Amino acid sequence: MNVFEKVQETRPAIDGAEENISAARARLLSAIHSEQRPARSRAARRPWLITAGLVGAVAAVTAGVLVIGNLTTPTTGGVEAIPTVVPEPTAEPTPEPTAEPTVEPLTAAGAFSAAGASSSTFTGLTVAPGQYLRVATTTTGLVFHEPVNGWGEYSADRSNATSAWSVLGGSETYLPADQYDEWRYVGRPVQIGELFGADAGAKAQQYLQEVAHSSYDPYGEIGGAGAPWPTAGGSSLAAFYDAMPNDPAQLIAWIDENQQTPPESDNVKVGWLLIELLARNGGSAETRATMYAALSMLDGFAVTSTVGNVVTVALDTPTQDVSGNPTIQRRTATIDISTGLVQETTSTTGSGSALVPDSIPDMRSVYAMTVVNSAP
Repeated sequence: MNVFEKVQETRPAIDGAEENISAARARLLSAIHSEQRPARSRAARRPWLITAGLVGAVAAVTAGVLVIGNLTTPTTGGVEAIPTVVPEPTAEPTPEPTAEPTVEPLTAAGAFSAAGASSSTFTGLTVAPGQYLRVATTTTGLVFHEPVNGWGEYSADRSNATSAWSVLGGSETYLPADQYDEWRYVGRPVQIGELFGADAGAKAQQYLQEVAHSSYDPYGEIGGAGAPWPTAGGSSLAAFYDAMPNDPAQLIAWIDENQQTPPESDNVKVGWLLIELLARNGGSAETRATMYAALSMLDGFAVTSTVGNVVTVALDTPTQDVSGNPTIQRRTATIDISTGLVQETTSTTGSGSALVPDSIPDMRSVYAMTVVNSAP
């Protein structure tokens, strides 16, 4: 008797064994079918699957060997390697770097135009009734000395001076809200600055005692002082500003016609007069804008320095030195083009002096503006 027969004889008789096997088979097939559902459904049925497995295992032990047809494990050659994805070259060309835009250098005409546009809208120094625009002017002028030139010891310049010194001075001008009202002035005593030449110190003190000892108390003048020429409105500076044409081309012709001296080109007769008028910081916003527009129409000016919004323009004019030799007079104006306010002007005649460096002008004026509630 073989082993299988012995097992058949010794197994206990169980009623309904065939039915249990059939039920187990059905439950097992149902469990396998449920494993092929989505993960969420599979997770929900997992406790039942474990129970069905246990029932099937018990039935297998009870019935002996359980063979389920058509449930064969597929044989494979292992896990197939995932192919490496090689990126395909892009069809779009790599953009080439774009060149930086070319920035055109600032010209004198462009600087004047910008200053004019700013001055027409600038309100940072608006003067209310009862207030004053205080213009503090600090001046530094060179005195040249040459004792035997035949024209007087102070009739000298860089070309022939044997000594020189700078004289520091200044003034304060108070412009009222209505510029036809009284302007007020305060002068400052002068003092000696830098010395150039062996005997400059003694000569400077002598000069100070003779001609440069001025100091004066505040005084006022209706409408300001120093109008270049009388107009139909009078000789005050306020009337002069109001008499200026509002058209830039007409303004140039008006100044050229009325200014008899100096007999030079328009860029000096007209241009430098306009800069000096602008430096006084008088006139309405419209008048100041017109003056800058006229300056932008004149040639001869060149930009020599730009620091942020502060631009320095220069005007070179042929002239003669005190000895009658041809030379150049350079005038400069430093302007804040964001406000239209003149900050500084200089004037220098000649160059190449062994006594005074070229960087020191014959005359420098520096302007500072503030609004104040009272005047001296």
